[in-house]
Amino acid sequence: MNSKVKSLSIGALMMAAVFVVTTYIQVPIPLGYFNVGNSVIILFCLFFRHPYAIVASSLGSGLADLLTYPVYTIPTVLIKAAFPLLFFFLLKKLKGRKLSVIIAAAVSTLIPLFGYTLTGAFLYGGLAAGIAQFPGLLLEYAANLVIIAALSEPVKRIGRL
Repeated sequence: MNSKVKSLSIGALMMAAVFVVTTYIQVPIPLGYFNVGNSVIILFCLFFRHPYAIVASSLGSGLADLLTYPVYTIPTVLIKAAFPLLFFFLLKKLKGRKLSVIIAAAVSTLIPLFGYTLTGAFLYGGLAAGIAQFPGLLLEYAANLVIIAALSEPVKRIGRL
């Protein structure tokens, strides 16, 4: 199979998986919802080339917000492009070190944690509004890291496409 067609197909599947997990597995928090889409993004990043993974995570998450919380669509597209980009950068810098995936995930997923806090502050008129959603986002951050820690080794064994 042509590698470009294969990459586009897997990218479309990744985008769909991010969309489905983000849209249908939600826990309401102030100003939005908690989801585990970030773990899906990181797990796909472990075996998929970065340009495709970045676009798929950004568009999959953006489409989810377009249908659920449309005011967040543009910030989501930007946040969900920046965080896997940082993940890939950190993974390259930490290559070969024990727990490199967990460290890179823990640092890069700070972008959504603080990005959505600042977005909430901007959209809803002040830092107090943004901080209202911070505890839920912090719980989301922790849940995603637990999923990544549990599944990163099996996913890495599948191999990079």
